[in-house]
Amino acid sequence: MDVWHNPADVSALETYDWVDTTNLSQLVANFARAHMLVALFDGDPQKWIEFLDENGTPEERQREMPVAQQFRRRMAADPLYVERLRKIVREFSQLIA
Repeated sequence: MDVWHNPADVSALETYDWVDTTNLSQLVANFARAHMLVALFDGDPQKWIEFLDENGTPEERQREMPVAQQFRRRMAADPLYVERLRKIVREFSQLIA
């Protein structure tokens, strides 16, 4: 166990105010999607779209297809978008490593 205290010595529980995690969950989901795009599909949303068409469940297609299509539209409008995503994902990974 990687804890440096004796559990018998702990006599109080510290609590925090409730935090609304609704937006945080969306943040986590969006970061995971950006990571999937650059790590699994080499930054190519068309590969993701094709994967969903061929292998996705109906729920995955319903939830993820609009996201993949939005990535494709943004990359068409901004060719450097995927490189910024790659940089952000890489920097975040290094930050928590």
